[in-house]
Amino acid sequence: MDIKSALDNYLGKSTRFSQEDNGDGTKQVCDLDTGDCYIIRMKDGLIERVDNTIKKNKKIQVETPTGVKQLLNG
Repeated sequence: MDIKSALDNYLGKSTRFSQEDNGDGTKQVCDLDTGDCYIIRMKDGLIERVDNTIKKNKKIQVETPTGVKQLLNG
């Protein structure tokens, strides 16, 4: 079972994510909808989270009365 199938089955919805292999048996998986990233390990079809959440920084442009400003979350 791949990660997408396991996540879709667990969450009960179709997920949008990116993944990057770390080379040590773990993968960094980022939810493209929320920006949350996790380092996970998959064993026997089960997903185990290895450490805490990492927030990806997103740049957002906001129009204000004084002009356009760029905000950075995280």
